[in-house]
Amino acid sequence: MTLTAVDARPGAPAKRPGWRRRLGYLPFVLVAVVAVGTLRDRLPDPGEFLGALRAADWRWAVAALVAGVLSQFAYAEQQRRLLGALGVRVPPRRAVAMTYVRSALSMALPAGSAASAAYAFQVYRRHGATSAISATATLISTVVTVLSLTLLYAATWSPVATGAAALLALLYWIYRRVRGPAGSAPAPLTESDHPPHPGRLAGVRRVLVAPATRLLRRPSVAQALLDARSVPPRTWLAVVLAGVVNWLLDMSCLVLAAAAVHAGIGWSRLALIYLAVQVVRQIPLTPGGIGLIETSMLAGLIADGAPQATAAAIVLIYRLISFWLILPAGLAAHLTLRRPLRGDRTAGGRRRDRG
Repeated sequence: MTLTAVDARPGAPAKRPGWRRRLGYLPFVLVAVVAVGTLRDRLPDPGEFLGALRAADWRWAVAALVAGVLSQFAYAEQQRRLLGALGVRVPPRRAVAMTYVRSALSMALPAGSAASAAYAFQVYRRHGATSAISATATLISTVVTVLSLTLLYAATWSPVATGAAALLALLYWIYRRVRGPAGSAPAPLTESDHPPHPGRLAGVRRVLVAPATRLLRRPSVAQALLDARSVPPRTWLAVVLAGVVNWLLDMSCLVLAAAAVHAGIGWSRLALIYLAVQVVRQIPLTPGGIGLIETSMLAGLIADGAPQATAAAIVLIYRLISFWLILPAGLAAHLTLRRPLRGDRTAGGRRRDRG
């Protein structure tokens, strides 16, 4: 039931929905226009599409399903390791359930990312984390997710450069471990050391440096940075590795879906299509990228030479696994998390008081 706001004065007419509410439908209209313009004359014949599905090797489709499930498990392990480093113990089964709920929320709601983060915050608190630790875990988790996806982008576009950068980072870490904290750190530079330069440099400093400085001075961000420094390097490596594995398994779901319908597209081309779709996915026009992801993925597959019916079958299998099946799984996981378990009383781990 939808309630319409009315004026408090007696006899006043009911207010009609404003233009802001109508603007809420604009993204869906834009997605529909883009889909029609992009896929015009590219949609397959229904008979050919059903024929492609009937001819699919469902062993590869089952493998794609397994990859999609393992992707959720990898993300759950990332969250569990991170919380463990911050002194909060979450059982593996509860971590997996929380991951499915978060994925379902991010896909089903218009502001899915915010709702997912808020839900994780509540679950962290239920397992003994303070508000400060919950905020820190949420912030670090977001950074690790972006970092792992960036590493996947870099490895796809230039494996050699990525390997060289990783080797340099490893050598620097070994150097710091061997050298140790010798001496005191140099004093930070002040404005007197670098007098402001008129012109573009001052403008860049005003636009970029000043907002970043204000952000770093916020108590929550400062506390998150302090907690991040307390996480052991081995845990950081495990958390980032779990994030990379999460993205790799999700990308493998697309590759295996293409193998199921005998697409004949190389994995490197499919990786580029997948990463391009992830960029489109960050545009929060529709919940879960409905319409945007299907349109961009279908256009990319057809541009790489896949027949229309085959491309549509790939998109259907991938989205069925990575989107539609997660929604009921997330609901079931939410009902599971609502039930108090015997281990919940001892799942709090070590608590910290931030005051």
